[in-house]
This record gives sequence, C-alpha cells and structure tokens, in this order.
Amino acid sequence: MKVGLGALSVVLNQSAETPGPLSGATFVVKENIDVAGHVSTNGHPKWAATHPPAQSNAPVVDRLLDASARLVGKTNMDEMAYSLLGANPHYGTPINPAAQDRHPGGSSSGSAVAVAAGQVNFAIGTDTAGSCRAPAAFCGVLGFRASHGAAPMDGVIPLAPSFDAIGWFARDIDVMATIGEALLPPDAKNAEVGEAVLLTDAFSGVEMDFASAAAEPIDALKAFGAWREATLGEDFFKTALGHFRNMQAFEAWAAHGAWIAANSPTFGKGVEQRFAYAAKVTLDQKNAAEAFRAEARKKIDAILDKRGFIVSPTTPFRAPLLTESEETLDAKRYQMMRLFLIASFFDLPQISLPLPTNDVPVALSFIGRHGSDRALIAFAQRFCPQMKKSG
Repeated sequence: MKVGLGALSVVLNQSAETPGPLSGATFVVKENIDVAGHVSTNGHPKWAATHPPAQSNAPVVDRLLDASARLVGKTNMDEMAYSLLGANPHYGTPINPAAQDRHPGGSSSGSAVAVAAGQVNFAIGTDTAGSCRAPAAFCGVLGFRASHGAAPMDGVIPLAPSFDAIGWFARDIDVMATIGEALLPPDAKNAEVGEAVLLTDAFSGVEMDFASAAAEPIDALKAFGAWREATLGEDFFKTALGHFRNMQAFEAWAAHGAWIAANSPTFGKGVEQRFAYAAKVTLDQKNAAEAFRAEARKKIDAILDKRGFIVSPTTPFRAPLLTESEETLDAKRYQMMRLFLIASFFDLPQISLPLPTNDVPVALSFIGRHGSDRALIAFAQRFCPQMKKSG
C-alpha cells in the first residue's frame, strides 16, 4: 500500500479468509470508528490519552470484513469531527492529492485523501454536517452520506447523534454500490428514484468553476429523464441554518461537555469557538430547532414527492487555499453548511459525484428521500456514464 500524504494514523492488516463481494478491495476507517485493540483518537491526543483501546470492532467494520474487504488502516480527521476543512493542529493536515495547496476537507479528511491518492479502494468516514461530502468534493472522489440510522453507528464516537451518519468514499461507482450492499438495509417500500429536482437556490452564488463544469452534466441529466425545478427560498435557508447549528451544538455539548470540563483539552481556533458556542445553547433553543425541523420536513417531502431527488452543488466553491484566513474559512464553512443541512437536518441520503474537469475538483450532488439509499446509488450508477460523455 502506498503511504504518505498524512492520511493514515495507524497501519493495519485485517481480513477474512473467505471470498466475498469485496474480495481484493482494501479500505481504511476514520479515527472515530472503533477497531478492536486500538484507541479511537477522535482526532485529539487528549481524547486518546483518556480512553482505552476498543474491545471490539464497530459493526460497520465487521460487515466490510465479512464481505472480504481488507482493512489496512485508520485515518486522520478533524478534532472531535467538528469541522469541515481537514486541518488538525495536533496530527497535521492530510495533503489533498488533487490540489496540494488547498484544504482536503473534513472531518473525514484522511479517508478521502487515502482514496484520492489511490492508497485504498475505498474508505469509511462519518458525516454529521458534511464531513464526508466536503472532502469528497474537495479531493475529487465519490462520496456518500447514508440516511440517518441506515448504517449502524455502534462503536462510533458521536458528535451530534440526531445527525451523525456513516459515509464512504471510492473512485468507482460500482464499488460505492457494493459497499452499500454490505452496509445498508433494504430500501424503504416504494423508494423509487427517477425525477431530478434542480434546487435553484442551491445554485445561486456558486463559483464560475462550478458553473462551467456543471453545465454539460446538468444538460445530460435533463436529457436522461424526468426533471423539474424547485426553490426553498433564502428565508428557509437562513432560518434552517440557525436551528441546525443550535441543535448540532446542543448535542455536541451533551456528548462531550463533561469530558471537556474534566480534561481541559486544547483545541484549534475554529473547534474551540464552536464548543464555546455549544456550551451556551439552551434547551429552549434545541426544542425550537426540533419544532422547526418537524414542520420544515413537510416542505422537503413535498419537493421530493414520490420519486424525486434534489440536485445541488456539493459545495458552492472549490477547496479553499491553505493560506486563506480563519475568518474567510469560517464564512465558507457556513456557506457549505447551508447546502449540507438539507440531508443532515432531514435524515436524507446524499451522493457526491466529481464533475469532469481538468482543474481543481468540483462536485454535483443527488439527495434522495429517507430510506432510498440503494436506489439513489443505483441511479448514480446509471447516470455516471452519461456524465463522463458530457465532460
């Protein structure tokens, strides 16, 4: 296996003896996912120093081993999974193979980098508010976030349990589907995916690089089958983002506040600010977020209807430069969360597809109804050859 680029935190070599659908495939898992005998560092040395080695593998690891994939390592991540850029002041920032002067995206940074660099066939991460989707887009690989609750989260360190989900990366859409067969339950009844819903607000303000790369694939998508346009409105995004941020923060503090108070860990600036905010979010704010979520879900369900999937940029811009200021990066984080919250807040699956480009990667996303994970990946399998022809 190729090494380097700062992706791997631990080198392993575990596999089953019997052949299976993933025979010959190698994979890595994010540092917040348990592997028996190893401490899950959660991206922070103080966490690693205050927690024992895992006694057993997380179920997602065992399912992939049972499918005959070979586990070859664990991967670096952002501190506590509470960022979207991939920078870690303790363990370093994995190098983005597609653009070495730019952030790799996080918090599943090492997992995306390992796949983009060809170190492994696929990688497992977690996604709370975009932590698989951002690095997939920035590193130019396929990325998937499962419906909330679809893949087991046992043996995975939580951040915000209402939103935490398993995700994965690969360079090949057929491999993405085979991973789904190993990790996902059968789709919900009548989980058909067939009508593209172009979310017009999501495309407002995107960089020209994205607009240029996306034009022909979107035309190909329109020619591929049924499609329509929809809008949520800027007021929706603004209100939803505020509630999502509060609910995520409330749950993050519930998960880690006591540990932070007891151990006084040193965080990087962005993560430090987010936990400081999280400590102040009230139960009333969390309840208000839940009430908004329940009502807004009706609007999302109406847009998706019976067989729709939302089409959106994965991120509205290319990977930020490593030299960009903290203020600029924080602003970009919230620009990304504006798009990521659709799947995160409403429990939906999302697949990120790298667009054909000779420049820094950009990506297009499909977001399906809850429980349509397999159908969403299958649609992407059918469409990907069309997208390559358009490039």
